[in-house]
Amino acid sequence: MGEAPIRHGARSLIGCRLVALLLCGCTDQTKVHEGELTELLAVLPGHYDNTAQVEADVRAHSHQHDAVALTITHVYTPRLGHHVYYAQETAADDPRRVFGQKMYGFAVDEKRGIVETLYELVDPLRWRDGQQNKDMFTGMVIEDVQPEACQLLWKKNDAGFVATHDAKVCPDAGHGALVTQAAFEGGVLTIGDYKFRRAH
Repeated sequence: MGEAPIRHGARSLIGCRLVALLLCGCTDQTKVHEGELTELLAVLPGHYDNTAQVEADVRAHSHQHDAVALTITHVYTPRLGHHVYYAQETAADDPRRVFGQKMYGFAVDEKRGIVETLYELVDPLRWRDGQQNKDMFTGMVIEDVQPEACQLLWKKNDAGFVATHDAKVCPDAGHGALVTQAAFEGGVLTIGDYKFRRAH
């Protein structure tokens, strides 16, 4: 009669230890992802353009890409999260010609790693040239943005970082194969088929 409680107690102890090990593993992995996020966000902000890409188009007698400048600026927007960035695309030769504006929100998910949520601005004109007046973003609320359905999952590799869609939420074309949506490698930020190099 005394053996059953002992065996039960041993199983409970083993179960507790397994749970503790799993939790420890998750915590360690989360710390790895947090370190990688810190590394990514240390190099991501800045001013970029795709001048080199456009020049290559000209040499190849092709005009596939517009000359675009991209500015990514960290902003304090507590209602969207801690790691939030304002991104503005303009003509490379005329910053008054604005092509697009977005908000980038980054966070670490225990299971998925580094997750980027892209937000469309409900009233883009209100936030135009926000990189020059970052204080305006402190008043931004959830109603000012519309999150895009497809989030990006960033992963570190030997060359830098690559981002793909979360296949469970937004499957890419190509029979389920993961398609690179963005990358930061060798100082070049690739978004779609545009290659932006940091301007010096």
